[in-house]
Amino acid sequence: MKRIGVIRGGISGEYDISLKTGAEVSRALHEAGFEAIDMLLDKEGTLHIKGVPADLEKAQSSVDYVWNALHGEFGEDGKLQNLLDQYGINYSGSGSVASAQAFNKKVAKEHARSLGIKTPMSMLIIPEENQSVSETAARIYKTMAPPWIVKPLTGGSSINTFFAFTPLELANIVEETLSHNQSFLVEQYIEGNEVVAGVIDEFRNKKDYCLPVVNVNSPSRGILNYKDRLEDYTNDQAKLRPDEREKIGELAVKLHKSLGAKDYSQSEFIVDRFGKIWFLETDTHPALHDGTPFYKALQVVGATLTEFVKSILDNRL
Repeated sequence: MKRIGVIRGGISGEYDISLKTGAEVSRALHEAGFEAIDMLLDKEGTLHIKGVPADLEKAQSSVDYVWNALHGEFGEDGKLQNLLDQYGINYSGSGSVASAQAFNKKVAKEHARSLGIKTPMSMLIIPEENQSVSETAARIYKTMAPPWIVKPLTGGSSINTFFAFTPLELANIVEETLSHNQSFLVEQYIEGNEVVAGVIDEFRNKKDYCLPVVNVNSPSRGILNYKDRLEDYTNDQAKLRPDEREKIGELAVKLHKSLGAKDYSQSEFIVDRFGKIWFLETDTHPALHDGTPFYKALQVVGATLTEFVKSILDNRL
């Protein structure tokens, strides 16, 4: 029986989400006939294998393969992938380069534009010492019209993501965001139908398998958070025409392949009222627990997480 290490937890703000993905993947592995080995990375960065503090050198002899269930910093930005490569440990998901490119929203947007895919106007803000909130907000206001979305340059799950509709709201959010001392993007808000499309390699005898488009009914004001978005994911496709769904699937596959993503990914778009499709981001390690868009899209096609996990491992082992 193959031993599959499930690395979960991590040092990012997406720790709890990773625990959920890890639990679901472990369950699916058992159902698929594999031995799931728990590899918990705690919030301080210490790895535990079956509850015992360990390192990746120990992992070399403990597992035959690693399923990366980490989300956010370290797990999705290419750093873990680099370490696993150095130790010669095979793992699920995209490699270091594709992960790093997709994790940085500015780089991902530039990549999409190079493919001829529309992206909303955006502006990168890099915190500097004694940076003026009012001057920064004024520069944003002069560059692009409201409303705006303010989001971290890296990371996912809508952590520290805000809407701003007025100059005062923008200034307050810029002040809050600058306090985290991390680079962030200000993006022009595109009103429309927000959707995601997942892609799986070599699934059900198809080289590039695109999952059904899943609609996202995000709140339109205030703070955008993971809980709200999780509750508002639906598989209702009535708002999209068949040709729009087909085009979104094609774009998701195009991004997956051109980024060099492996095994699976998920891309997010907005379709505006004129039918134009705007790229938002690609997630090379989407959450896989119950209620997430990737999980729901599998359900739409009658697939289970067990079938999905087994397919990935059968292609890799």
